[in-house]
Amino acid sequence: MRRSHWIPIVALVSVIGLTSCNEEKVAQQGANTTQDKVSTMSMPSGTSIEVTLGTALSSETAGVGSSWSGTVLSGREGIPAGSSVEGTITAVKPAKKGDRAMLDLGMTAITVAGQRYEVKGSTEAVIAGSTRARNLGAIAGSAAAGALVGQATSHSTKGTLVGAAVGAGVATGVVAASDGYQVVLKPGIAMTFTTSEAVALYP
Repeated sequence: MRRSHWIPIVALVSVIGLTSCNEEKVAQQGANTTQDKVSTMSMPSGTSIEVTLGTALSSETAGVGSSWSGTVLSGREGIPAGSSVEGTITAVKPAKKGDRAMLDLGMTAITVAGQRYEVKGSTEAVIAGSTRARNLGAIAGSAAAGALVGQATSHSTKGTLVGAAVGAGVATGVVAASDGYQVVLKPGIAMTFTTSEAVALYP
């Protein structure tokens, strides 16, 4: 009789142990699912990120591989405004007579809440005399280029003012004919970078 009493007890202990194992397994699966959800929060390739430049750069002194820094201007999911941005100079050409200066930047990383992510991104190269360079205010002497045209055509103050006014339309030719118009990017300039690969973010 004593032996028969032990059988239900053993069976009950087995059931409890099995239930405990199942609960642990479910909990582990839940944790894995949560981790999977976190890992699927990603920034896709082709995402545009607007960055405020924090480093002064010039085609006259910059070299390929030189570093620059900035901050994210417009936040997006997973990357708040103000996040730190790192990058390098990917191509540079100083100004010289008959050719235009050029400066090209690449984004390499973004730091969010102390976590650094490798984020590869590129932007259109800034070329002296181009519309984009003028819009960025990135040519040292772009307005002066127009002034030079005015002086060359009239040798008067009035001509200088007229030249400055029309300089935006003829600056390309002046820059190409001179040897001193560098691409200069000042801190505070906003530039848009496009990511070249997806990046997983872990908030």
